[in-house]
Amino acid sequence: MKRRPITWILFAAALIGVLVSDAVPALAAPAPPGAIELPRQDDGAWRCVEVNGQVGLNVRSGPGEQYPVVWERAPGEQFAADYTRLQRAGNYNWVPVRFEDGEGWSITARLSPCAVDTAADVDHDLVLAAVDQDGALDRFEIEAIARSVVLVASVRGTRIFSTGTGTIITPDGLIVTNAHVIDSAERVAVALLEDINDPPEIRYFGEVVGLNREIDVALVAIREDADGRPVTADLSLPYIPASLGADEVFRGDTVTIFGYPGIGDDYLVVTSGAIVSVENGDVNGQRMPVWYRTDAEIAPGSSGGLVVNGNGQFVGIPTFVRSESETGGRLGGIRPAEVALMAVLGEASTGPGATAGATAPVDVIFYGLALDHGAVIDGLPGIALRLSFGLDGWQDRDATVFARFFHDDVRNEPLINLAAPSFYRDETGAVLTVMPITPCCDKTDFEDLTLFVPYIALGLDQAGTYPLKIKVEVAADDASWRRTLSWEYITYTLR
Repeated sequence: MKRRPITWILFAAALIGVLVSDAVPALAAPAPPGAIELPRQDDGAWRCVEVNGQVGLNVRSGPGEQYPVVWERAPGEQFAADYTRLQRAGNYNWVPVRFEDGEGWSITARLSPCAVDTAADVDHDLVLAAVDQDGALDRFEIEAIARSVVLVASVRGTRIFSTGTGTIITPDGLIVTNAHVIDSAERVAVALLEDINDPPEIRYFGEVVGLNREIDVALVAIREDADGRPVTADLSLPYIPASLGADEVFRGDTVTIFGYPGIGDDYLVVTSGAIVSVENGDVNGQRMPVWYRTDAEIAPGSSGGLVVNGNGQFVGIPTFVRSESETGGRLGGIRPAEVALMAVLGEASTGPGATAGATAPVDVIFYGLALDHGAVIDGLPGIALRLSFGLDGWQDRDATVFARFFHDDVRNEPLINLAAPSFYRDETGAVLTVMPITPCCDKTDFEDLTLFVPYIALGLDQAGTYPLKIKVEVAADDASWRRTLSWEYITYTLR
């Protein structure tokens, strides 16, 4: 049997013990006269809600305004609701609710997930306590899951640079994200949701405590609050444990993706789709899924975010988007949660900004990259990579930007074309394109620097579809440092 990391086993055991034993407290009294009799259910169908807004809530004896009001509940008051029996009556959706002194029905528009889940008698298991196992996420469950998803941003000095998404996986504030989201960060800003319809607010700062660039995953630990004060270990944050194995996800599974894509003005964006492909590879001697592909929309800022299935289980981390050069079709890549955490927990932290074999003398800040399929330069059609980044500390010294091409499969072999013009290949025949640069200043921003490779240089002459990926790097010409700026994924179709 395949081993699971101990961390996940502890998460799962703790959650099972909490959720099964005390999901909702026993009722202290029967329903009042006039209230309809509700059938008892397993506690797993009930979850904590609270009255939203500034006015009280009328609880009725049945699902509709024709039923009499039997209880009134104050703003912020918490009790349990069962969304599996939602009914439409009049202009509202209604669900059965229950509390210590009775039961009734409420409109869903006046209910929100509990800020503190007293009904489940836990103080931080807010996510799984609010999700049932019916295979589909309703708006209530989406709102609960969203509380474990954070906006993360690289902080250098007093400036915040590139942003992405992360997921809280422990109640004391351990966050998993993509390595490229926080690469070179001195600190990491962490913004949490207060209201799902508002942008998140920076509540904490953290540091990178684990980093694996090959798998493109990082761990961030919260260290300070927004005012710079050290935080205690008992943060009791809403979190989602990574307890789902990579081999428990299949083609056709429905997935929901949570992230902050940037194009959404820092508002949370939720998209859904299906797993369309599962790809195996070797991890620590085990043959297991290392990528899922999905047709769900993933925007760049959603990298490092959260992918869950219909039961709210942690499927993986959205990591890249691959676009098709002719049709414009797009598939997203998801790194399985199990693979990501095996990689980052199984290795010593390389630390923020570390570079193998050398200490980088410069700061490299990645702003973004746009792919332009079908661009024409000097009369040749090809792929243009329009890159924006900054260099700090390399004034008047030479460097080179590289874009290297690889086959997008588990072997990650370089794309070889010995017949390509010398400018578009190295001495081994591996396809690449380069651009020499010389920063003018101590701090230099390169905006819309264009790398181009014509399609003929790829050397693909058989009709078919070729999944490819491009590694974009910048390196000193004296070989003292090298940084990976981005991985880009494309599909090239030759007819």
